[in-house]
Amino acid sequence: MIYKISILKILWRHFLKNKELTRSCFLEVDLDKLIDNIRTIKRNISLNSSIIAVVKANAYGFGIKKIVDTLILEGIDYFAVATLQEALEIRKYHSDIKIMILGYTDRNLYKKAIENRVELSIYTKDDVLNLEKIASEINLTAQINIPLETGMNRIGFVEDDKFIENMETIKNSKNIEVSGAFSHFAAADTNSCYTRKQFDKFIRMTRIIENIGIEIPYKHISNSMAIMNFKEFNLDAVRPGIIMYGSSEGLKKEGFDLKYIGSLKAKISNIKTIKKDEKVSYGLTYTCDRDTKVATLPIGYADGVVRILSNKIDVIVNGKRCPVIGRICMDQMMVDVTDVNCDMDTICTIIGMDGDEEITIEEVAGLAGEIATSYSTHFSSRIPRVYIKNGQVDEIYDEIGLL
Repeated sequence: MIYKISILKILWRHFLKNKELTRSCFLEVDLDKLIDNIRTIKRNISLNSSIIAVVKANAYGFGIKKIVDTLILEGIDYFAVATLQEALEIRKYHSDIKIMILGYTDRNLYKKAIENRVELSIYTKDDVLNLEKIASEINLTAQINIPLETGMNRIGFVEDDKFIENMETIKNSKNIEVSGAFSHFAAADTNSCYTRKQFDKFIRMTRIIENIGIEIPYKHISNSMAIMNFKEFNLDAVRPGIIMYGSSEGLKKEGFDLKYIGSLKAKISNIKTIKKDEKVSYGLTYTCDRDTKVATLPIGYADGVVRILSNKIDVIVNGKRCPVIGRICMDQMMVDVTDVNCDMDTICTIIGMDGDEEITIEEVAGLAGEIATSYSTHFSSRIPRVYIKNGQVDEIYDEIGLL
């Protein structure tokens, strides 16, 4: 425990000396764990299946550029995002990888997507015709993935009396190239019967597409939960999302030893003792039941420690859990540190491990009424990301810039 605490202090002194952080809080991202997770996924999928790494929402909050860079070094060359903005962020640094958009893209962005070789998801006849028109005008080929509706009821071509006609429209488009066809499981972790029905429907629809003469290089439907539970559904590619970023307790299955890659930390910005019966923070929701030593942390709900966690969560201070007291503010929150030794150099752990204590992402997300996947995306871009590799600081990303 002493060793781990001393490492935190050494780390912080390094930041201060080199003026590499503009804030006294940071999200630590363990790239070694990311690498272990992606290698675990590779070991557990079919030999003929490729990986389309899902890095939407700023790589689930961990920083899209560094996550993509790391995965490329692990042999991943196909990435999935949610928006053209995310795709172009990757394309700025990598010209030779495949990038697909999983969701909707407005027609006024088609030209930019085509020019940057970003694969679009197109799922209406009108959008096919518009994409073909724009591609022909700039004399380039548009690349698409065909979303198929199999039971998620979100987006995709439906298997109705217009389905073959819609596929014929794609086939007859001279400036559109099909990169793949995909769908998405709605309940691969809880409902195997429904999942199998979705898979069967996907296979039936892709066969219809192939029978009319459209080649589908990549058929993919397996998301994270399907990768863990239905290896037989791997097909040409799988799309790992949350399992790449791991989990402390929520993703447990034989053969999948996945580790959560993030730790959220903040340095104490103020310490004072207040009297019994004094109140803390907005709304006066917390009353001290004793003389209380209160530490303020410079992190709040604008950073991802959401307000609903007020008076609910603990923070680890020098290896000991201490309760957050009063309402969490936009940029700050208060902690009862009466029973622990700490000072203004102490780095506190909001999510992660310190000594023998651990606060998992599942614990925090559960208290917020969320799941780990959604909670990770709350980490604000204004929090510096500190990337750890081989046990050392590999890179620091601070959106505001260096001091």
